[in-house]
Amino acid sequence: MTSGPAEAEPTRLLTEITPDGVMILTFHGPHQRNAAGAEVMPALRAAVTRAGEDDTVRAVVLTGSEGYFSAGGNVRKMKLGGHPESKGVFSPTGAGLVRGQEVLDRLHRLPKPTIAAVEGCAVGIGWSFVLACDLTVAAEDSFFMAPHVRLGLVADGGCAWFLTQALGSRRATQLLTLGERLPASRAAELGLVNQVTAPGAALKEALDWAGRLATGPQDALRLTKHLVRAAERTPAFRDFLDTELVTVNLALHGPDAHEGLAAHLDRREADFGHAR
Repeated sequence: MTSGPAEAEPTRLLTEITPDGVMILTFHGPHQRNAAGAEVMPALRAAVTRAGEDDTVRAVVLTGSEGYFSAGGNVRKMKLGGHPESKGVFSPTGAGLVRGQEVLDRLHRLPKPTIAAVEGCAVGIGWSFVLACDLTVAAEDSFFMAPHVRLGLVADGGCAWFLTQALGSRRATQLLTLGERLPASRAAELGLVNQVTAPGAALKEALDWAGRLATGPQDALRLTKHLVRAAERTPAFRDFLDTELVTVNLALHGPDAHEGLAAHLDRREADFGHAR
């Protein structure tokens, strides 16, 4: 979370779609380390919605500019609910938080692969956006942090849910209550980061992965992501197997399976774009 200079322009969202169908979403507010305040949420919501509806978009990479992912919410613009001395414009307990939650939910439920490319830091709700993605690539000198309690606040943006799901309650509580920096290397050891890169190389690596996913079997990828999400919310193995049975059979009757199996038998590379 960042206070940033009062005169700094709000963070914007830069959007680009590569020829192979990768949507690159970039937080751009270098004077405040890409603070992801309320101003950027409408554009992010629209971009994530488009990614879900546009068949030409096959994967999404979320990143930040100028060597940072995001320093979190803009503290200068937070307004404490009902506090007489508050002069901000964003209430973390009101509509601003609800809008942020909606964007995070849409990103988390997006049926297409999502990859976070992290340089510098991902703090507060910035970390929530990373955790909402399917995969994370982080530079070795980057770090993650949930400093809310140290400011007398409570973690928002689903951060407590994501961390508890991934790490269990004890480790999540440690990160959320002590608010210490979690280096990328340690985050990788805990399973929160998939790949650690040299400084400055996170986006390139993420785009390499996204390019591979974008040319892959879209139905199989979508159904695999659905299966992983089902596993998150299904505690009983027997119940999960019922979901797996339906999902596997859906894949078997789709064009991806037809092309993939045919290519395997023909000893050639599968062309899943042609299979569409």
